[in-house]
Amino acid sequence: MILPARRLLIVAALWLTGSIAAAIIPSWLSIWLIIGGVALLLLTVDAARLYRQPLPEVQREVASSLPQTVWCDVKLNITTSVEQGQKIQLKDSPPEKCEYRDQTINVTLIAHKLSQIVYRIKPLMRGDLSFGQVHLRLSSPWQLWQRQELVGKAQKISIFPNFAPITQMALQTTITQAGMGFHKYRKRGQGMEFEQLREYRSGDAMRQIDWKATTRMRKMISREYQDERNQRILIMLDCGRRMGASEGELTHFDHALDAVLLLSYVGLRYDDSVGLLTFGGSDRYLPPVRSVNGINRVLHEVYDLQPSLHSSDFEVAAQSLIARERKRSLVVLFTNLRDEDEQSLQSAVKLLSKRHLVLVASLREAELDKASSIAITNQQDAALRAASANYQAKRQAVLTRLRSAGILCLDVQPQQLAVESVNRYLAIKAAGKL
Repeated sequence: MILPARRLLIVAALWLTGSIAAAIIPSWLSIWLIIGGVALLLLTVDAARLYRQPLPEVQREVASSLPQTVWCDVKLNITTSVEQGQKIQLKDSPPEKCEYRDQTINVTLIAHKLSQIVYRIKPLMRGDLSFGQVHLRLSSPWQLWQRQELVGKAQKISIFPNFAPITQMALQTTITQAGMGFHKYRKRGQGMEFEQLREYRSGDAMRQIDWKATTRMRKMISREYQDERNQRILIMLDCGRRMGASEGELTHFDHALDAVLLLSYVGLRYDDSVGLLTFGGSDRYLPPVRSVNGINRVLHEVYDLQPSLHSSDFEVAAQSLIARERKRSLVVLFTNLRDEDEQSLQSAVKLLSKRHLVLVASLREAELDKASSIAITNQQDAALRAASANYQAKRQAVLTRLRSAGILCLDVQPQQLAVESVNRYLAIKAAGKL
């Protein structure tokens, strides 16, 4: 598409202004027409030269997968074969749901020399996103026209949860738990796995003492145990409408997904098997996998999941899991618990508890915590605080009844969900409840 440039508009304005003088002084009319004819010829030549110019080559350089909510570089590499060089304007087409500085960039190209433009984007949404083609405006040799084209190629990228802080949390959590005694030692429970013999330490249980080794070595020798391996974690992830609530840049579902990945990563490092069932509109099933590399399968299974607009049916999800998995496992249910869910949730956990150990991990809205403690200065503040307190009381009553029925429950703010769910998993292993 050929468009008039600013210089052409100025020339046209001057020529039209001259028409006023030609109307007042008839003898100037022929001169005005000659000037118009020459200008038209120049415009035609300039447009033809612009149309014949080869377009610059534009290649976008960006990673095929990017982390969510992290600023990432995008590079545009531009080259031209026009010996005189070219003056261009560029504007890329980043994916929707990305934060970036929307601007047109002016570039002067030199023949056969690479020019590079770097800008940054921050993906705000997980899943498969696409760059469009690059918008290009090319100036004519006399800068009377501009040629507008789409160049380069459309490009798909995958946006994954930001896994770097997740692995860092996993390392910190493991170190912390080891210091608390959850990593190696257990003082109760059955099925402890023997690891090695060592000298007796103060605080060792009598059952740890190996009397044969003590007699042979003539000093107290204790058996050291480690957490059982090759156990199973089955994760149930609620993808219903309530998980779409925002918490800063991330939704509750994003925080739950971080918790799923961190728990999977730690569980796989402990040689446990990790399986996944999603429900509430986005229904998927990943059979239990084992080995640290299994985290890639979990990540690729969930990275493009989004919360739906459906209501979650906990009982149907529990029946689906029971039909697939009958071997005793730790079932971790990630959801945003409401008091109206009690009947469906109790039926689900009752069904699951017949074969599995169940942990309900629920997100608690940070805004509700703030609302329940705000200072009351007017009637609106009082109504907000009363409504928040009433909601929290009903929610806590549901959790209390679940705990009374022997169900493990976790109720934390979204930012704490990942680490707290791993802490609870490690504590369950340490206590030998599986």
